[in-house]
Amino acid sequence: MIINNKKIITSIVFLAVSTSVFAVNEEETPRFILALGRFHPLILHLPIGALVFAFFLDVLGRIKKNYAAQTIKYALGFSAFSAIIACVLGYCLSLEGGYAGEVLDIHLYTGILTAVLTTVLYLLSEQTNKKTKSLFFPLFVVTMISISVAGHYGSILTHGDSFLTEHLKSPEKAKTITSIDELHMYDDVVFKIFDDKCIQCHNSSKTKGNLSMISTANLLSGGDNGPAITPGDATESSVYKRILLPLSDELHMPPEGKPQLSKDEKRLIEFWLNSSDSVNQKVAILPKNDTIAKALKNYLVFNKKEIAYAALGDIKEVEEAGFSVRSLAPTAPELWVKYNKKVISKKELNSLSNLKEQIVELDLKNTEVTDDMLSVLKKLGNLEKLELNNTKITDKAFKYLKKVQSLKVLNLVNTQVTDVGLKALLSEVKPEHIYAWNTPITTEMTSILEKDFKVTINNGTPEGFVEVTRLKTPVLTTKKTLFKDTLSIKIDSKLKGIKTYYTLNGTEADSTSNLYTKPILIDTTTHLSMKSYKKGWLPSETLNTSLFKINYDVASYKIVHQPDPQYPEARKLFDLELGSTNFRDDKWNGFLGKDVNVTVDLGVQEEVNSLTVSCLGKSTDWILLPKEVQVFASDNKLSGFKEIGNLKINEDNKTSFAVLKQYTVNLPKTKAQYFKVIVKNGGLLPKWHEGAGKESWIFVDEIIF
Repeated sequence: MIINNKKIITSIVFLAVSTSVFAVNEEETPRFILALGRFHPLILHLPIGALVFAFFLDVLGRIKKNYAAQTIKYALGFSAFSAIIACVLGYCLSLEGGYAGEVLDIHLYTGILTAVLTTVLYLLSEQTNKKTKSLFFPLFVVTMISISVAGHYGSILTHGDSFLTEHLKSPEKAKTITSIDELHMYDDVVFKIFDDKCIQCHNSSKTKGNLSMISTANLLSGGDNGPAITPGDATESSVYKRILLPLSDELHMPPEGKPQLSKDEKRLIEFWLNSSDSVNQKVAILPKNDTIAKALKNYLVFNKKEIAYAALGDIKEVEEAGFSVRSLAPTAPELWVKYNKKVISKKELNSLSNLKEQIVELDLKNTEVTDDMLSVLKKLGNLEKLELNNTKITDKAFKYLKKVQSLKVLNLVNTQVTDVGLKALLSEVKPEHIYAWNTPITTEMTSILEKDFKVTINNGTPEGFVEVTRLKTPVLTTKKTLFKDTLSIKIDSKLKGIKTYYTLNGTEADSTSNLYTKPILIDTTTHLSMKSYKKGWLPSETLNTSLFKINYDVASYKIVHQPDPQYPEARKLFDLELGSTNFRDDKWNGFLGKDVNVTVDLGVQEEVNSLTVSCLGKSTDWILLPKEVQVFASDNKLSGFKEIGNLKINEDNKTSFAVLKQYTVNLPKTKAQYFKVIVKNGGLLPKWHEGAGKESWIFVDEIIF
């Protein structure tokens, strides 16, 4: 029996040596040898499973005193046979190349050692000599160690050197990147794509085609076919060309059966390669379009507290208590809440506890709230902005505010809080801005507190005003201010005997203007002025508004700086919907410290003679009106733009209420397909502002051709 076994083993070894010698002697490894190598992953699990099973039976038999000698012998015989075959096929696979030499050698030699030891174990299992049999178990232990080492280095070849330990250590915390412009194209975007889809086969241990993709230096060095990338030209980069090949093509990467790149991932790699000669530039300086910007959003990293969405029932209960509830941003859980009446009770305030996690901004101004009613505030763990202006609160309210550690903005205008109370509050809470006009808080204490607690306290005296009783300003029932064909203008008047006069040419309406008697039909861009009169009453304020006819649809566009994530979606610039004085009404695009710079494609050449930009200003919310609008035209979307219009703007931004402004740039008759519009940000907040020196916002809701 031993002779027969020796013959079998000798035949297998001869086969292995013959195959190896044949492969080495050939100038180019025959394809059938390479094909045999692909069976290595299939076969190698057979000896592993059989050997582990045999070891289990051996240990169990020794413990239970019921040794299954025959079963162990057959398992070892099968293990020896399949281990030798696996070694032969593994050697054939190694001839393809692309594996790190040192790691491959350790895997190869420990695999051969395992096959040899398993064969010896099989031969020893037939021995009856006591001394010989005593070597069996120690040798079995060595064999198990050998196969473990071989398996470990095999996993390194296949999956990389961190495969076993990847989940044994805490993952590195990704650096926070909340703006697309802050992304580095390679480090923050392209490397993540390669790491997910390519580096498994192109790493420091396994370099298919002698190509490693773990760094830009490796990509530039390339592999068997030269450099993998050509910065500035995706079509000349072999990496990009291979991902575009048909899936059935043997050169397509990643290979069939591996996870494939998505359309967005392909676009981003193309964009990265075409953008510039530098492989790791910041996105901020690259000429991206909106499709690319949308794809890049997936690579932003936010490091903020997770807030659950409020239950609809809880929101409804708060609204029934007299509050308005709005999301601070579309699809976000954070809420802005405002009380709509003057008289308020503690019960109504306590209803806010249902939204204690979601309320980020709370507006209680102009209500009859008192100190004792504010106990609910200590439950609002994420409250950042609180408006208590024009209320009856005193220093006693601060015992509840001391619990609101997240507070950033506090409005105390026209309340009875004092120096003592504010100082005590600041020793517990660290808001960034406090508004304290018309309070007992002194200028001297304001300076001390600002220095000691690093907080901005605005304690100026606002200008007063006198409201004169007069007729109400005319109200249009027509809510649309943008139209494509015609628009019917109607007014709502509930008071008898009122006469309303109007103009349509931009001049101020008065009692000598056209008398309104029926709806006014317009079919062109019109600047409407209206004023109401009634005997015994003062005339109304003048209604001045612009009604714009949209002559051209925007086919497509690209924008240099995306709106702030709080006010997303640049498409709002062309959705034919004007915003209200509430910049949170989902109609506005907000940009912090950046210009609005958008290039528009009208689809075909059109003759344009004016362009209007609709903007919002509200200095108390750091929103300034623009300082300039520039218009450029070209017949090439990438170059050749010439300035055809410019409007300098010099607005007084000191008004504390929101103002809506439309700025029209009159253009010489210009026929072009592409127009670039730049709306200049108002710049840093001026010296008179409580946020002097910090970046201002610019809000634009529509660009009209």
